[in-house]
Amino acid sequence: MNLLPKLVVILAWAALLAGLTLPTPTPEVANIATLVLMGAGLVVLAAVPASRAVLRQPAIALSLGAGLVLLAALLFTATSPLHIAVIMVLAPLWLAGAHAGLLTRLGEALTPLVIASLALAGAVAGAAIAGYGALVLQLDRGGMLVNNPIHLADLTLMLGFVALVGLLDRRPVRFTFLLGPLLALVAVWFSGSRGPLLAFVPMLLVATAMLAFMTLPRRQVVAVLVGAVAVIGLAGTAVIGLGLGGRLGGLGNDAVALFTGGATDGAIGERLYMYQTAWNAFRASPFYGYGMVEFTTSAAAFAPPGPGYAPSSHLHNDLADFAVIGGLLGLICYGLLLAAPIAGGLATRGRHRQAALYLGVLASLGYFSMGLTNAMFGILTQTVVYGVLLALIAALAQIGQDDQA
Repeated sequence: MNLLPKLVVILAWAALLAGLTLPTPTPEVANIATLVLMGAGLVVLAAVPASRAVLRQPAIALSLGAGLVLLAALLFTATSPLHIAVIMVLAPLWLAGAHAGLLTRLGEALTPLVIASLALAGAVAGAAIAGYGALVLQLDRGGMLVNNPIHLADLTLMLGFVALVGLLDRRPVRFTFLLGPLLALVAVWFSGSRGPLLAFVPMLLVATAMLAFMTLPRRQVVAVLVGAVAVIGLAGTAVIGLGLGGRLGGLGNDAVALFTGGATDGAIGERLYMYQTAWNAFRASPFYGYGMVEFTTSAAAFAPPGPGYAPSSHLHNDLADFAVIGGLLGLICYGLLLAAPIAGGLATRGRHRQAALYLGVLASLGYFSMGLTNAMFGILTQTVVYGVLLALIAALAQIGQDDQA
């Protein structure tokens, strides 16, 4: 009679491992396992009525609302059932509530220390893979062993900052989690990924500010923030001003070229071309866009004069993708997705409020920052990790409510 509850708890632990540790070393395994476990979460919601309360948490309610808005946009442009069914490309976001229902079964065992430990393991794996590829295999960009280098850098960056939630634990082991951003930086460096490096800066500043206010006496907060800014300034001078870091060291010249109209490298030129194409397409259909099926091909008809680029699977910018897919409705969907984790953190009460708020702000900021230079939503592993973070925030909030009941 007790086997079923124990099985559910085992599945919940497996969900944490798949969602926080496996995305960097084995993204395909992480994706399949998480989707299967989200299915198990649906069974939990159906079988345990009390678990359905998690669906009312803002992190889940807003993400589901985002799905409805996107669905409305797709209805305007659909010419076949496929044009509606394609919304399931973002299935991990719509199933986050089911995942949260499964994670709530862990109860008091779901702590910031546990979350941080599993995320840190994922960051270790990402840094090790990127470093091995660059230093041992002599690949041009580390990470190609298991993933696109940019994607590996994005995932490691997010998991590295998730690991910092362990600083909210008061035991000495908490200082281990300071390695999270350092490991993320290692992965970014060896992958040669400039977008994640740019996203690292606001993520570090915001994470430092939040954790300083949450854990330190007020008189020490300013000193910590000044120190963080100084470190970023010195590191930026070394990487950009002195031209260190190879591909990453060219960021300074690229920034100057963008502002002065000078020549940039091919990757930046291609992105700028895509962004202009997306803007032109949005202006031509500003309310409901062109749908998700081959949306980059639809946008290509509005490309500006120039060398041109063959349409790819996305436009290297989440804002551009959602604007073309759904027009204004698509942008509302995107805004709701980014607001969901923050709203979930703000709604959390009890002992996990700080952890949920930290995770919510960093999830939103991280995905927005990284999504400025590369797609995050719609790339399966990145979408899976965001769905897992939504589920974690909702589960922490629900556990906090149960504490107060």
